[in-house]
Amino acid sequence: MRVLSTLVLSFLVSAAPATATGAPEAGPQLRMNLQVLVPVDAAGQAGEPRIADDLPAEAQVAVRERVAALAFAPASRDGEAVPSELSLSVPFTAQNVGGQVQYTVGQPKADPFVKQMPRYPYEALRDGAGAALMVRVELAPQAGADRMRAEVVATEFTSRRASRYQRQFEKAAIDTLSGCCRLVETIDGVPLGGVHHVPVSFSSSQSRERVDTDAFNAAHAGESAGLPEGLSRATIVDSASPDDVASP
Repeated sequence: MRVLSTLVLSFLVSAAPATATGAPEAGPQLRMNLQVLVPVDAAGQAGEPRIADDLPAEAQVAVRERVAALAFAPASRDGEAVPSELSLSVPFTAQNVGGQVQYTVGQPKADPFVKQMPRYPYEALRDGAGAALMVRVELAPQAGADRMRAEVVATEFTSRRASRYQRQFEKAAIDTLSGCCRLVETIDGVPLGGVHHVPVSFSSSQSRERVDTDAFNAAHAGESAGLPEGLSRATIVDSASPDDVASP
């Protein structure tokens, strides 16, 4: 994910073909969620955000403008406002339109980890197989390659036939969290870790059967290790920005 700038260039920069009318044709889209860490002081004022991924300069500007439009309530320790660094999940799209890469930034949300859209295992999709999985994610309170540990703790398939793709579904589910949380949140200087249970589901229109994901998620939510006692995260309280911010 740190080489996103290179990926964007290699995937998108080649000129999109023109339509029959000569108008520029929109090329493929690259969609992902970015982790952005925002310092929020005790008065709720945001500082310069850090973006986990290596974006092209124009894309960085679009992301920073989107985050700058947010308003925050500060974190607290034992009821008193304190400075913190808050993790945001920010939807991001890059697309080639007429040979130029355009960037669109969606509505951020506060989230200690950032999940990508799951990539459906090809053979399972072709076979109309579906599944719901619960992934237990443990975050260490420090940065590093071993910060995140993830394991699938529960799985339900749409059919017995679908269970033949268990390994592919499990790998795809864990891959959605790849690079989820390289930037470490803090509250009053205390780095944050924790345990979370993350649902991931795969549903194909080719399958007549469905997993009841609401019931599955409720049954396998598991216990989560929250914040240390007395601490609470900063929150987003308002956004003056439109639904999406696009690069010129």
